[in-house]
Amino acid sequence: MNPDPSLPANDSPAVPTNGIDPVHPPSPGVGNLIEGPGRIHSELAELRRELAGKDAELTREITARESAETALAIARQEGLELSRRAGMLEIASNLLHNVGNVLNSVNVCTDRISDRIRRLRPAGLVRVAAMLREHSGDLPEFLSTNPQGREIPGYLSVLVEQLSDPQKEILPELDLLRKGIDHIRDIVQLQLRYTGVGGVSEIVVVADLVEDAIRINVASFQRHDVQLIRHYLPVPAVPLEKSKVLQILVNLLSNGKHALEGSLKPDKILTVGINLLDRHTLRIVVADNGVGIPPENLARIFESGFTTRKGGHGFGLHSGATAATEMRGSLTAESDGVGQGAIFTLQLPFPFTEGIS
Repeated sequence: MNPDPSLPANDSPAVPTNGIDPVHPPSPGVGNLIEGPGRIHSELAELRRELAGKDAELTREITARESAETALAIARQEGLELSRRAGMLEIASNLLHNVGNVLNSVNVCTDRISDRIRRLRPAGLVRVAAMLREHSGDLPEFLSTNPQGREIPGYLSVLVEQLSDPQKEILPELDLLRKGIDHIRDIVQLQLRYTGVGGVSEIVVVADLVEDAIRINVASFQRHDVQLIRHYLPVPAVPLEKSKVLQILVNLLSNGKHALEGSLKPDKILTVGINLLDRHTLRIVVADNGVGIPPENLARIFESGFTTRKGGHGFGLHSGATAATEMRGSLTAESDGVGQGAIFTLQLPFPFTEGIS
């Protein structure tokens, strides 16, 4: 029986067996939830795998970067050490060069002395001595009556004159020989004085340090007629790494000599100056009126291996600039061009203290 006559018979909505209304289906989100947590766990696992892959990739990049930085640091340290060794080799080369120059002078002096001695020809004096011994018992009679005996006084008089002239020639040569040997000794002492481990500062008189560098090069200056001019202003003693500063100065003086050697100017002038730029900066200047530096070379003058000199190796100025940087200073170059000379300036921090002297 139909309880409500307004409704058609058998028109009640059917209930689906799965519990989902086909007329009003659930939204997609609801569908995902209905599908259960399996898909969510799957997506989370995929995300975790991607994250792990990215983490591993980042770890590899960090490790590679750290390895590269370590290798770079090692390379830089090795470069500094090679630069320091190159600088010390530059000093050693200059020392040996100057020792060689002095030895040449010593050899010349020795040859001249030997020549003077060979010209003395003492054979006649030996014969006179033999005759005097032979007639020692009747010497007065021999000298007065014997024809050979009567010639002996005159011969001795001439011999004295002949011996005095070579003596005057030999003594100056012996003096030059002594000075040459003293100079070699001084060079060896300089080498021993400045041989040591870098990085240690000592209180030094700057002018004395500059003079040591000049002394190492002085034989070359004399050989090439280099006129040295000094402009030293009073500077208090200051803590410096002596070996590094000497390395720089020896190289600058040697470069100046080479620049003057290649110049056609009759006056070859090398000027060395010492002053304070301010209360905290020591300045040492080496200037020459030699061949000068073209602009394109001036920009590369401190590069490792760069040189325009035949037989040069290009390490000296580079090692000098590196040493200056290690001492928290700087090494710079100036030149107005070819034929205009060059100015090299070494600036170092000056720890000014009241009362330092």
